[in-house]
Amino acid sequence: MTEILIRKAGKPDLQTIQRLLSAYFLDMEGLEAEDFFLAEIDGQIRGCVSLIKSEFQGKEFLEIHSIAVHPNFRGKGIGTRLVKYLLTTIDDPACDLYVRTTAPHFFEKLNFKKIESSEKLLLWEDCKKCEYFEKCTQYAMKYSYNC
Repeated sequence: MTEILIRKAGKPDLQTIQRLLSAYFLDMEGLEAEDFFLAEIDGQIRGCVSLIKSEFQGKEFLEIHSIAVHPNFRGKGIGTRLVKYLLTTIDDPACDLYVRTTAPHFFEKLNFKKIESSEKLLLWEDCKKCEYFEKCTQYAMKYSYNC
């Protein structure tokens, strides 16, 4: 495979980001194209990831909101490169970076640790209000920086 280029997304990338996310039934509600970083191979966007600052009950934290890799390019290190890029380029890293995911093994390989459901309720208001919380298939995970 040729080199994977990681870059910040812009408004012209919006449609491509939406297509990538829709392949996994993810949406961009509350997000802008500029919230994403893109992985390009040979000038074609093959993956995206968004990093947002979330807040709940007065506590701010960083969250990987959405990550998607084109289905034909999965397993080629694109998602790993995107997450590692985020981890090394955050200007003012918080002590923890969070993610909610249905792919915990992917994030465990990147040193994220599963957190308890009780902590999930303390971080995300939508989890607290969700009628399916007890049957949720999303794992909450965190990456701890060396603070």
